[in-house]
Amino acid sequence: MKFTFPYLRQLTIISIFVATFFLPLKTSISNIGLIGVIISTLIAFLTKGISTENKFSSFIFYSPTVFFIPLIWGITYSFSKEEAFSEMTKYIFLALVPLFIFRKDISTAYYKKYASYGILIGSIASTFILSSINIYNFSQTTYPFHWLLNNTFTGFNFLSPFENLHPIYVGMYYNIAIAVLLFSIVKLNNFIRIFLALILIIGILFLASRITYLILFLIIGLYLIHNLSFKIFSLLVTVAIIIGALSFSTFQKTYVYHKLVTGTIFDLNDNIGEYNTNNTFKVDSRYSRWKVALELIEEKPLLGYGGGTENEMLLKKYKEYNMKNSIERRYNAHNQFLGFFLRFGVLGFVLLLVYFISNTITAIKYQHLLFLAFLTILFWSFMVENIMDRNMGINFVALFGTLFYAEFLTANEKKHV
Repeated sequence: MKFTFPYLRQLTIISIFVATFFLPLKTSISNIGLIGVIISTLIAFLTKGISTENKFSSFIFYSPTVFFIPLIWGITYSFSKEEAFSEMTKYIFLALVPLFIFRKDISTAYYKKYASYGILIGSIASTFILSSINIYNFSQTTYPFHWLLNNTFTGFNFLSPFENLHPIYVGMYYNIAIAVLLFSIVKLNNFIRIFLALILIIGILFLASRITYLILFLIIGLYLIHNLSFKIFSLLVTVAIIIGALSFSTFQKTYVYHKLVTGTIFDLNDNIGEYNTNNTFKVDSRYSRWKVALELIEEKPLLGYGGGTENEMLLKKYKEYNMKNSIERRYNAHNQFLGFFLRFGVLGFVLLLVYFISNTITAIKYQHLLFLAFLTILFWSFMVENIMDRNMGINFVALFGTLFYAEFLTANEKKHV
């Protein structure tokens, strides 16, 4: 008797929505959603069979699976097999979630629809809750208005009502939600789209994350260039410059401005054990950690040091340079490209480049602007953070990398019609 599962599609749709909705709210619940997607996919393979329409080669290089592959060879020569195995179990979502593409019983259009609505509604809920709490707390003080953008109400302090969230990761979620509003077919009129986008932008402002600001600027720029005439675009830029000039003197007094200017200069110079934007303790700049990672890469560029070795190797170098802050916090390279190069050598690094280059070419060629926005978010986040060292990043890449791999498949299908 053939085994059937009558509510498999419903389970999958609910799992996709839960996984994306809870990304900006509670990572552990997002994990449950991802597990639901994987289990329902494996059940679908047993009951419905596996689709053989998609090429395995494109699946390897265009889907999030590309980020898991280096861990397979990286464990073989790692000096820390236990850490390498732990890393593989953490990354396993990147190998299993994309298998959704090979299902026969459910269209990838469902995946796109419910993933898009999930991250949009979850991000709006997250932003509204956090911003409301933030503004209420501010209203109980006697601080001047510009203090709302100071350290007390931004960054990690802004996210404190939700446990274990990080500004850069939440910035990725809010930015992809804005991209969904701008580039996806959601059934909302323009007024509501603009209103929801403004709510998300307020949340992004409170995050005080420089790379998140850059990504937001690039996404909005992409939308304006693609949708507006040169005259209207020029007018909007002019208005933005005038508003910026009028508000500059007030903005200059805020922590956000201080972090944008002073913090960026600090992080792009070789500073070790110096005060940055926060004068309570001395820190090491990102540039100093990148230099250490590059030194290690130069010593073993071909294969790297193996899976699970990045932090241990960096720690040894930090001690050589007396980087006390980096030692105490056991910092990674804070750059996903350097982290992969250090662990998996030049081939691991090349795989990352292949993923971004090949998918970017596809997105541009077929005018998939939401796909292009996702790649923009991922690339620039990779430049300043080891995004896939935490489930907050792994879940995001597994979920939306799969979604946009489906976009690649759709583009190829149209091409051969």
